[in-house]
Amino acid sequence: MEAPKRGLSPTELNAAIKDLFRRYQDTNGGWICRECSAKIQFVSCEVSAHDTPPGGECEGFGDVQTFPLPYCPHCEGEPKSKSTCVHVGTELTKRAFGGLLEDVTI
Repeated sequence: MEAPKRGLSPTELNAAIKDLFRRYQDTNGGWICRECSAKIQFVSCEVSAHDTPPGGECEGFGDVQTFPLPYCPHCEGEPKSKSTCVHVGTELTKRAFGGLLEDVTI
């Protein structure tokens, strides 16, 4: 498991985060791997929100939030990629995330 790819839109990032959790099962006492039943572990994943100028390159550092990045220590190992970015328009960048990650339901 790795962090979602860089340069997603806010909608794409939310979908990617939800998709990460489809590999695991919520047991009401934590998450387990659907493949091997190992307890899922988490690392912090940093997400930078910033504007994208023409050409698509990242511009600036933007505001940063974190979310828990799940992984199965048995099937996957600890993620090497623990950061990503979301490309938003200038107005959204000014308002930072505005609940972007808080709206993720898993």
